[in-house]
Amino acid sequence: MTASSTEAHPVRTLREHTTALEAAITVCLAAPDPKPVHRLRTTTRRIEGQLALLATMSGVPHYGKQGRRVRSILTKFRRTAADVRDADVQIELLEGIESSSSSHSLRRDSKRLRSYLEAGRKKAAKKLLKLLRARGAELASMMERLLESLGPAESITISSAKLAVLTNHWFLQNVPPDFRSNLDDPDQLHTVRKTAKLARYIAENAPKSATGARRLAKAFESVQEAGGRWHDWLVLAAFVEDELGESSVLTKSFTRRCRLALATYQRRLFDQLD
Repeated sequence: MTASSTEAHPVRTLREHTTALEAAITVCLAAPDPKPVHRLRTTTRRIEGQLALLATMSGVPHYGKQGRRVRSILTKFRRTAADVRDADVQIELLEGIESSSSSHSLRRDSKRLRSYLEAGRKKAAKKLLKLLRARGAELASMMERLLESLGPAESITISSAKLAVLTNHWFLQNVPPDFRSNLDDPDQLHTVRKTAKLARYIAENAPKSATGARRLAKAFESVQEAGGRWHDWLVLAAFVEDELGESSVLTKSFTRRCRLALATYQRRLFDQLD
């Protein structure tokens, strides 16, 4: 295996993510279905992760002002897409309850809540389309200028071994400093989950042949996914409690699932820190 086969090319990867984002926007504008919306949201995160990596590297031209503008629009796109994506996930979870439960009242309540979420999803999708039409071309232009600024760093590489060390360091620098002693705090856990997601995308700069860095990316992905499942149940349980009350069978069921998902998430997080 040659050295070049285990090296990451951050600017080149950013260019690839930019192309993927343009494609995701185009597909979403045609039909903001669950998969295109998820791809749009994920791609914005990948670009944010790429910018975080480039900010740690020497030899990269200064792009502070351009980077801040790009991140600002990316954040708007991601948060608006998140409203649609959250509704999709919650609808899917409710559909699972309806198909597996033998309780008539539980299925009835679930269908009513799902109908409410579907109406909210349509509104959120319209808001997303409006934003993409209004600012999609602006973001594309900003990304093009940013890539032009980074042109001199196109050939810069980073070894997979160094990338793995950098990724772990970046993760520990960006999680709350006292999060180990607050692993029951939802806000802390949510922040750690998002940080693990970006750490995963940073580590995924390594080529597939770089098994060490790729293994690290998988570890962060495991934390991210476990945290995502916990957060999905947490949000849905809170929504159901607001609509049906704390004593509702559906509320109790979702709260129990949330606790189980939290235990899995905490276990994965402990494994990653050890």
